[in-house]
Amino acid sequence: MSLVWFLIIIGVSIFVHELGHYLAARVQGVRVKAFSLGFGPVLLRRQAWGTEWRLSAIPLGGYADIEGLLPEERGRGYDALPFLGKLLVLVAGVLMNILLAWGLLAFLFSAQGVPEATGRAIILEVLPGSVAEEAGLRAGDILVAIDGTPLAQAQGIERVKTPGEHTLTVLRQGQELTLSLTWKEGMERLGVVYQPEVAFRRVGFLEGLGLAVGRTLAFGPQMVKALVGGLLSVLAGNPDNGVMGPVGMVAETGRAAQEGLFRLLELTVAINLSLALFNLLPIPALDGGRILILFLSRFLRIRPEQEAMVHYLGFLFLILLVILVTFQDLRRLLGG
Repeated sequence: MSLVWFLIIIGVSIFVHELGHYLAARVQGVRVKAFSLGFGPVLLRRQAWGTEWRLSAIPLGGYADIEGLLPEERGRGYDALPFLGKLLVLVAGVLMNILLAWGLLAFLFSAQGVPEATGRAIILEVLPGSVAEEAGLRAGDILVAIDGTPLAQAQGIERVKTPGEHTLTVLRQGQELTLSLTWKEGMERLGVVYQPEVAFRRVGFLEGLGLAVGRTLAFGPQMVKALVGGLLSVLAGNPDNGVMGPVGMVAETGRAAQEGLFRLLELTVAINLSLALFNLLPIPALDGGRILILFLSRFLRIRPEQEAMVHYLGFLFLILLVILVTFQDLRRLLGG
């Protein structure tokens, strides 16, 4: 089932992306010769609305074959559009992925609730022989206050690392308990693994949509930094880069499916935002590379044959990147 869910999520995400290119072209009167979900050999095809709709064998991408993108079609279709018309066609796929992510987030915020940290800390693990174990802390405890002062954030647990006696107020299976902990000079580790407690506040869809837009824009720079840094680490051969390929995503989808529908939708949001950011990178063959060349062509004379060769080289680079990430995923799964 992991593979089935992965194919559904990635299929929807790719379809929405390519649909953006398709609609942006058609609304400007440009013919789209073919629309394919997947690459490689065509498994199914059907002609409708002047376009051949295809389902292809390799489900890790797709394409909208827009008239005017090829060198031999110079002066027609896309190539005949003004600058802003071309830009709309190129960015429309990214915009559709972002809109889908915002819509799904708004639904999650209205159905599940907006995750907000309460300030309290959930104890995930207590190390044997540690100060925390001696104090009586257990996995599953919720740390509410230290020395009678409520925690404002989970990291406040570090306040116990001052010499002397401390009282810990915890919730254990719904009951409030008070524990004593003694911290002595020279101690370094408390001996717990913890995470912030999260509460969910349900909101209306429109409020959720506003929160979705605000949160993605706020975290946008961090996401870009993580994505670019991760890709550079992959090329440098560093396995601890946080980047997942198809194999890793199948495994992650399986874990999400076990947690339920909401977790699958959260994963779909993450995939669509990642797909949008990745496509905006200025790498030839990606939307970002085409956008870069579109801007450069306003100042430089770039022949269609030259642009086609650049995109071909970019496509080869992307294949190499997929191979490297897939090899990395297999090493992780096999424990290598």
